[in-house]
Amino acid sequence: MKKLTKNWQSRAFWKNLSNFWGLVAILLFLVDFFSFHVYDVASSSVAVIYIGVLSLYVGSKEFYRWKTKGKFQSKYFGEIHVIFWTIVMAIFVIIGFLSHGLLNIPPEFIATYISVLGIFAISQQSKSFKLKG
Repeated sequence: MKKLTKNWQSRAFWKNLSNFWGLVAILLFLVDFFSFHVYDVASSSVAVIYIGVLSLYVGSKEFYRWKTKGKFQSKYFGEIHVIFWTIVMAIFVIIGFLSHGLLNIPPEFIATYISVLGIFAISQQSKSFKLKG
């Protein structure tokens, strides 16, 4: 039982770290977008860190899913992250359109958004394969 608790604590660490860097990335992208890309170096650096930490978290979660016998039940829902990033993307697209090109979506944001979608899709496929197997 102690090993299981330690494992959950480890995943909780990566989840909290992922949430922290995700929030910092979103905030920096918002600031960068509305300041005409003055902070693009900071936002792109943080985006790389966020995707790395998110990949480590999801990878460890999927590894544990496949390692455990029986049904693995995650306590966290990745859909919330995808919805949140999608809302920010929609805001950027709409405001960019309404500004007639004055405000542009940072390319790093697009890459980060696609990475978040990809990581989520891979996690969902892994979950589906595990449930079928």
